[in-house]
Amino acid sequence: MGMQRYELEAWLGDDHGLTEGQLDQLLSDAEEIEERYPAPDDEPERDAALTVAYRLLTESAEDVIADYSKQRADARAAESAASAGLQQAAQGIPGGQLTEAGFARAAGVDRMTVRKWTQDRKDRALFNDAIRTLIRRDTSNTDQEMLFQALGIRDTSGQASTFLAGLSTRTLDDLREGERELLARAEKRARELS
Repeated sequence: MGMQRYELEAWLGDDHGLTEGQLDQLLSDAEEIEERYPAPDDEPERDAALTVAYRLLTESAEDVIADYSKQRADARAAESAASAGLQQAAQGIPGGQLTEAGFARAAGVDRMTVRKWTQDRKDRALFNDAIRTLIRRDTSNTDQEMLFQALGIRDTSGQASTFLAGLSTRTLDDLREGERELLARAEKRARELS
């Protein structure tokens, strides 16, 4: 059973400013909204939709749309900032303090997300070490400039591509054993990301 008129009037309060015709329209909108959001957990969506239906009867559509567009943009920015903070937390917590699963539970994300965040840090560290190894060796000025720029790349797949390009211009014969192993690990991981 949908919202009753007395329930709608109670929701609106005494100073709603609607005519009888507008009340009928809003009641019709409320029934449609309840069909769209029927679950008990859908209450925030129902309330938001009903608020917009009311506002469209009392304000200009442009003002309502602008307000909700701004709210949505603000929410996305807040979500992005919170995600960046959680990613930094995942990378900055010393090993052993929290398990992947424990961090995921505390942060409200899945374990694969936590694994990706921590893997990005490991990948960047690996590529930075490998790129520095290439820079220390005899490479052309053009290659060195490209490799120095790669140290600043935050996207690991972009860093991997630049590393592979720098690696392709040289042989590994004159490298020490540890350097060859490092470059081999970095090459393998870079090809996985490509």
